[in-house]
Amino acid sequence: MKTIFITGASSGIGKATVELFSANGWQVIATMRNVEKGKKLVELPNVVVMPLDVTDPEQIRETCRQALEQYDVDVLFNNAGYGIMAPLELIPETEIRKLFDTDVIGTMLVTQQFIPHFKRRRAGAILTTTSLAGIIALPRDGVYGAAKRAQQGMVESLYYEMRPFGVAVKAMIPGGTKTNFQTPLNDVTGYEKAAENQRKYLLDGHAEFPEPEEAASVIWQATTDGKDKLRYPTDSVCRKLYDQYISMGMEEFKEYFYKRLFE
Repeated sequence: MKTIFITGASSGIGKATVELFSANGWQVIATMRNVEKGKKLVELPNVVVMPLDVTDPEQIRETCRQALEQYDVDVLFNNAGYGIMAPLELIPETEIRKLFDTDVIGTMLVTQQFIPHFKRRRAGAILTTTSLAGIIALPRDGVYGAAKRAQQGMVESLYYEMRPFGVAVKAMIPGGTKTNFQTPLNDVTGYEKAAENQRKYLLDGHAEFPEPEEAASVIWQATTDGKDKLRYPTDSVCRKLYDQYISMGMEEFKEYFYKRLFE
C-alpha cells in the first residue's frame, strides 16, 4: 500500500485529496493544525490524522519524525496555506509575516524533513500547492503572489536537486478553486470595479469557481502519471489564464489584462 503525507488536510483541496486517495486504496496521513476538524476523515479507510501547524518548527520535526518512523511515505503533498488579498498599502505587517511563515517557511521546513527519506529510497514525489499568483501577478495579490513565487522557486530548484535520486517534484497550481483560505483578509478598497471585473473574467460565465475535487483529481494524476512534468494547473480558471499568459508573453498579457480590469 502506498502512502501520502498531506499538510493542510482539514478542508478544501487537502480534504478532497485525502478522500480521493483513501478511496483509491492509499494510506493517507492527514495533518492539520486542529485535529478536531479531522474527526470525519479518520472514519475513511486507511486515514490517520496527525497534528501539524506548519508555523511551529518543533511540531514539524516531531510530526514528520513520527510519520516517517511508522510509514514508508511515497508522496509528500505540501498543501497548507494562508491566503490574503488586498492592496499592498493596506496589508498589516502581522498578516504579511503570518502568510510567509505559513506558505514559504513552513513549506520549506516540512520539505526539509522528507528530503533525506526520499534520497535514501531513491523514489517518491514531492508535490506542492503553489498558485497561479506565483506565475502571473494580479492586482491585490502582491503579498500572496510574492509568497507563492517563493514557493514556485523552491519547487523548481528542488526539481533539479531531487531528479538524480529518482524523486519527482511537481507544482500543483490552482487558479480559482472554491475554498475558504482567503477569508482572513480580502479587501477591495479602492479597486472595487477592478475586483468585480476580475472575478467575472475568471468565472468566465460560471456561477462559482471549480470545486476542490477538480484539483484533487489533478493531484492524483500528477502522482500516478509517471511523467517528468513540473507544472500542473489544477482547475479550468488556471488553465485559461495560464495558457493566455504563455501564448501572449508577459508584455502583451499585461496590456490585455489591464484593459479587461480597468477600462
